[in-house]
Amino acid sequence: MSELFERDELARYERQIRIEGFGQEAQEKLKRSSVLISRVGGVGGTIALGLARAGIGRLVLAHGGTLTHEYMNRMLLADPADVGRPCVEVFVERLRRVNPQLELEAVAENVSADNVQGLVDKVDLVADGAPLFEERYLMNAEVVRQGKPLVMGAMYGTEGYVTVIRPGDTPCLKCIYPQRPDYWTHIKVFPAIGPSPWIVGATATMEAIKVLTGFGEPLAGKLWSFDLENNSTRKLVLYRDPDCPVCGDREAREET
Repeated sequence: MSELFERDELARYERQIRIEGFGQEAQEKLKRSSVLISRVGGVGGTIALGLARAGIGRLVLAHGGTLTHEYMNRMLLADPADVGRPCVEVFVERLRRVNPQLELEAVAENVSADNVQGLVDKVDLVADGAPLFEERYLMNAEVVRQGKPLVMGAMYGTEGYVTVIRPGDTPCLKCIYPQRPDYWTHIKVFPAIGPSPWIVGATATMEAIKVLTGFGEPLAGKLWSFDLENNSTRKLVLYRDPDCPVCGDREAREET
């Protein structure tokens, strides 16, 4: 048995280790990896739960505030008895029960200009489940600056969207969404029903696993979307904006 794993720990991952092309090597890579999850709600909480069960080594959870009743329709890490408690306190309790070997760091704040650099510094990959474009743009700019991958998961009502951003190779978030939609002004502005963030979160979990382990083909440079109202799906090829203010080729523009 690898020295990475405690006694009987590998038995937990036996079924996924059997997958052709995955194996114990990928499991060891996952165990050595760390992920920042921004907002551990319907999308982010599903990612946290999925990565914990898959055997990620370390999670940094960034989520401010306390739990409220309106979270209960979609947050897999919360129960009605938790209403009024600090969000990250509840999330850490649940995740430690799921995976006792998981290293957890809880940050009782949402991503901001003051903390984004320090948060991204701590991890190998960022999983973005934030509801506000302001937070997403901050993380996007910081992963581009640090050259770290980002898995973006977003939803609206019955719709969901997932992509993988690899700085230097794929479009960044600012290429894909140059401006925040005018109506997207507050966390309560968009509707949500459980299956939408769960599917987004599960898909984003698998994308994070693929990026961290080298398994499969991530959604790098592609945007996968669905609408559960009519069960439609799409996968779009994305292109970098050479004039993007975040990831564009500034030197080339200056020379011209």
